[in-house]
Amino acid sequence: MESKDVSVDLPGDALGDGPQGLTLDGAALAPLAARLGTPLYVYGGHTLRRRFAALRQALGHAGRPAQIRYAMKANRYGPVLDRVRAEGDLRIDACSPREVERALQHGFEPHEVSLTAGMLSNRDLATVARYGVRPNLDTFSALRRWAATPDRGAAIGLRLNPEVSVGWGQEPKLAYGNSKFGFDQAALPAAVAEARALGLVVEEVHMHLGWGLQRGQADLLRQAFSRLAALAGTIDTLRTVNVGGGLGWPHRRQDDPLPLDAWGALVGEALAPLDPAIAVACEPGTYVAAAAGVLVVEVNTVETRQSGRWVGVDAGHGINVFAAHYGIPLITVPVRGPRRAPTEVIHLAGNINEANDIFARDLPLPEVAEGDLLAFWPAGAYGASMASDHCLRGRPAEVLVEPPRPAAR
Repeated sequence: MESKDVSVDLPGDALGDGPQGLTLDGAALAPLAARLGTPLYVYGGHTLRRRFAALRQALGHAGRPAQIRYAMKANRYGPVLDRVRAEGDLRIDACSPREVERALQHGFEPHEVSLTAGMLSNRDLATVARYGVRPNLDTFSALRRWAATPDRGAAIGLRLNPEVSVGWGQEPKLAYGNSKFGFDQAALPAAVAEARALGLVVEEVHMHLGWGLQRGQADLLRQAFSRLAALAGTIDTLRTVNVGGGLGWPHRRQDDPLPLDAWGALVGEALAPLDPAIAVACEPGTYVAAAAGVLVVEVNTVETRQSGRWVGVDAGHGINVFAAHYGIPLITVPVRGPRRAPTEVIHLAGNINEANDIFARDLPLPEVAEGDLLAFWPAGAYGASMASDHCLRGRPAEVLVEPPRPAAR
């Protein structure tokens, strides 16, 4: 690939090019990596705040009370949870008893936390009941066992199977329709009747469609949201309709994520027939956290072989599973001279002793040398929270950066 005397645009609006190279929310990444080591996840508090503000505005289309419940499985780093808590009006969507515990440890009250999880054990249910957190249940088994759990509350939610398959790249791992989650919609009346017979009160219906919703899937979303609203209208104890999450970011040139305003309009349109006192809830994870984070790695190997030019880094799929597990590429940006145009095509490999530990193949990049830093974006969601210690490679460092506060006068 020939060198071109041009500069390239940086992805997203949180990344910048400063005197010390690539920045996130104005913070230079190279000094952070020098101080904290690599692999390093860096999160931007300013970007998190802007994402939540945009969500609030989009939910205004619904014309009814709204709740934003941060899906903490996307990123449960303590300072990130503290930033969410500091917003004042946000709640938490947890998917395990330990996530419930973590949320409470970071200042959220039990009524500000809901549990949405499948295949719950009696031990799970007992822990959730002890903390006074309301669950969204999705099996008749869970209904019966929750009703028999000591100290449980009466209020519950019911999770429905959306029965449409939408998500990024039609990847089955990212589309929730006809999956293991949720009551079949035809079974909802029986589930409501069972709950009432057991002394439970159905206050919420819940649906999560998939991850990385695309603009071209808007009609399927309209169909799913309308079904949800129609079913919700049959429950006289209902207080909240939860449309889940799924909003994402582009990872490939052909990606065209559903715009936030279009999503908000779809929600408002579908829920319009319902009593305006019924609240709408959503559970953003990727939308708020992904673009607010980068993973910084160090190049340790540059080698030309018959199969091509290989660049190796000091992280693998134990640090970020997107490429190996989901087949989702992350955008790679050099920390030094991030606007440099590509001059070569490389294969980017991780340091795990597995053949599938490849971050990217045939990746155009500017010249890379051993010791250089690379940044993967958008990496703030489902990165560190899904990290493992495979091959005993260790876990990544993490840090949240906040813009400096103006000096007091």
